[in-house]
Amino acid sequence: MPAVVFISFRLKAQDGVSAEAEKRIGIFSKWGFETHRVAGYIPNPSENDHVLPELNHLDPRIESFTREIFHGGGRDRDSGRDRLEHELEQLVEDIASQLEPLLDDLAAGLLVCENVFSVPLNPPLTVALSRYLESRDTPCLAIHHELIWQNPDFSDCALSDRLDAYFPATLPQLRHVATSEGSRLQILRRTGLSTSCWRNCFDFDASRAADSFNAPLREDLGVGEHEVMFLQPTRAVERKSIGRSLRFAEEFAAASGREVRLVVTGPCDEGYRERFEHLCSSSQVGVVHAPEWAGSRREDPAAASPYDIHDLYARCDMVTYPSSREGFGNPVLESVVHRKPLLVSGYPVLEELRGFGFQFLTLEAETADRVIKLMEHPQLLEEMLERNFEIGRRHFSLAVLEGQMEELVATVPAFNS
Repeated sequence: MPAVVFISFRLKAQDGVSAEAEKRIGIFSKWGFETHRVAGYIPNPSENDHVLPELNHLDPRIESFTREIFHGGGRDRDSGRDRLEHELEQLVEDIASQLEPLLDDLAAGLLVCENVFSVPLNPPLTVALSRYLESRDTPCLAIHHELIWQNPDFSDCALSDRLDAYFPATLPQLRHVATSEGSRLQILRRTGLSTSCWRNCFDFDASRAADSFNAPLREDLGVGEHEVMFLQPTRAVERKSIGRSLRFAEEFAAASGREVRLVVTGPCDEGYRERFEHLCSSSQVGVVHAPEWAGSRREDPAAASPYDIHDLYARCDMVTYPSSREGFGNPVLESVVHRKPLLVSGYPVLEELRGFGFQFLTLEAETADRVIKLMEHPQLLEEMLERNFEIGRRHFSLAVLEGQMEELVATVPAFNS
């Protein structure tokens, strides 16, 4: 059977793109295909994991180049423009010299590119991969978790005329897949490209419950026995709106008379560190910042504790996710899978998810009182969470994703010869 090769900036990491890629890898493996990962960062790489550091958007050369082209470097001077053009070509050549022989050696029947043709986190990789595909007839799926025009960070580029054709690219063997219906329609309207929609899906048969293994988790985190634990399973960045979570936690604490602790699980972006530290130090509720504390699985050697993210969901009282912009937002459905109440603000894909009938708590003036009343009536809360769970199982299960994948893969010649 032909091999399937997944390509991205990072894989097997603790981010939404990696999480969704692993689900697709699992389904291809279940079908009997040999799968490989190719990325700039892969923690604990196994035999079929291939690490090329310059594919990582955080590689120093790549990060420096990308920062410069999106912050006006050389934009007004011909000499500066020529320098950036030359640097782009040099980086493309360096990446291609490693990537092309590897892909040829793997002899893939299908490439699956996660966000590579979606956002210019590593433009030289996208250009190198596009040129590789132009010279081969290898089928390729371009999975779009986010789109370049959805992120204001990419609105102004010194080399926009060079890069516009790649996000997304229009190669004949490239099949496009969006993770929301809104993104699918945007691609169609802006580019005319036919695009499938695979919303992020979850294993509703493997939700983690409170058990003897995770019983000490709250104490190990420093959360008191009688404290209310709010979980924000995100990085600490501006758009995740941690300040709004803290304000809600303060309102809840004041209205309920209970002590509250907010647990933030992801790392803090360097540019947000000062703001985040100020929010934490000035808050009237306690904050536990626990990056890399929980693993992607129990006893993960890359984690600082024996617990995984599912254990955190199992032991929290509520999930906060007032993000202002997301390509999808995995914590929304992760809270559904783990039957936890979810506090949200609003972003386009969230409204698309609400259309399925989910009940979430929205940040409003009286939200703290509503949450207190729900917690005082556990039967009503349980009924709401159970309805959410059944809606999620019906529309967002791994079985749904598998059916969508079967339909699209059936059109790939290498899989049907």
